Amino acid sequence: MVSTSTRRQQKNFDPRALRGIPGQIYALRNSGLKEGLLHIGVSRRSGWAKALELNRDKSNLIPGAYECVFEMQAQDSGTALEAIFSILAHTRPERSTQDFFEIDLASAEHIIRRTIQETDRHFRARFEHDIELRVYRELETAVASEALMQTSAQGLQSDVTVRESIFKKAKSWFS
Repeated sequence: MVSTSTRRQQKNFDPRALRGIPGQIYALRNSGLKEGLLHIGVSRRSGWAKALELNRDKSNLIPGAYECVFEMQAQDSGTALEAIFSILAHTRPERSTQDFFEIDLASAEHIIRRTIQETDRHFRARFEHDIELRVYRELETAVASEALMQTSAQGLQSDVTVRESIFKKAKSWFS
């Protein structure tokens, strides 16, 4: 049985798919790998749940047991992970297709915290801007519909006026 994490690793994972979605950014350490090699990723669940999933996965080719050494909640997990990967791009080992980085835990924690704080601040600003824009559009739509109602009401009055004059002319012709 292949777990969802293995299927996701088999495909090239794109963090852009998680833009705007909250999640946990985690750092996992594997006892079977060399010291200072961290697996950094994102999960909608916790980092501990991801470590357990990887440990239980029979098709996982990496020896050793994973343990979660750091995790932090991000409001915009896809953007945060994308930024973290770009910052840590120089610390990747030879195979750049996997999410392993040669970095000490304290530096990784600092980079992840700073990046998540920055992306969350941008996310909140975009969210507040979207709310203001939505309120503006609703107000603009209400004003436009009110103007349309007034125009149509004036149009009906002018039609009535035209009809009255037509009826007055017809009445005057018959009398």
